Amino acid sequence: MGCVNPTDSSKPQIVLIPWDPNSLDHVERLIQQRISCGWDHEHVESWRKVQESGKLNNQWIVFADSDPDKDAKLLKHTEMYPQEKEPLVDSAISFWGKPRDIPSPQRTFTPIGHICLGLPSENYLNLGYVPKTGFYWISNFYVSRALQGTGLGKTAMDTVENLAISKPLYAKTLGMNAIKKFDPEGEEKYKALDLIIPPFSNQEWYERRGYKAYKDVEKLFGPRVDPAGKSCDELNRRFRQPWIAIIIKLTLSLPIATPLELILVAVQMLVLHIEAFTSNE
Repeated sequence: MGCVNPTDSSKPQIVLIPWDPNSLDHVERLIQQRISCGWDHEHVESWRKVQESGKLNNQWIVFADSDPDKDAKLLKHTEMYPQEKEPLVDSAISFWGKPRDIPSPQRTFTPIGHICLGLPSENYLNLGYVPKTGFYWISNFYVSRALQGTGLGKTAMDTVENLAISKPLYAKTLGMNAIKKFDPEGEEKYKALDLIIPPFSNQEWYERRGYKAYKDVEKLFGPRVDPAGKSCDELNRRFRQPWIAIIIKLTLSLPIATPLELILVAVQMLVLHIEAFTSNE
């Protein structure tokens, strides 16, 4: 059964449905959405085994049948992304590394985003950036650009946070990545990625939820290569900006359970598709 957000008719109504790493349709749709997001589409294939292990738990963000504007919102999404018009089948046979019963009758759905709740990367643990117990990581968070600004992102975050602090996880600490707040080269990077420049950074969005800066880490993600084979370190030099990570920490009272420590890692925009620059080489 998917996780449904708390009922409030004034907000988007959603359900979270597990991503099926054994379904080629699920895999292809996640690749499409990661391309729309701007990065990490090349990692989707490697996520399949990690999803099965329960260390990674990608879930689709789906409008619940109770959302009164479901059809109109879905139309807005599929008009911008016609390649995502075909519904997926709820077919995941495991979640959190445990067997999962597929709903009967089997349902179809059209995802308008995705989000992941799982264990933190071993890199974060080994480097001592995060606590080793009671800690869960929110990642791969994407909402259709056709629906951003509608409250869908807030609803998805509220849903995942409530899921994290509830049985059986009872999380004490959460973490996530976001785009760095101050980046002099940010506009150029968005143009290079062929993405719309947002009116505010992800970090500012999380700060409005009560987050605070906790720690800066330089070049946290190390060398990366874009699809054209260009090293991100080389791109960093062209932008004259190192990769910076800021870990954000706060204490927040959520609607369910006790106060929860949250950690946010804010990271500069990853430049993975730089056709504008590679064409000049």
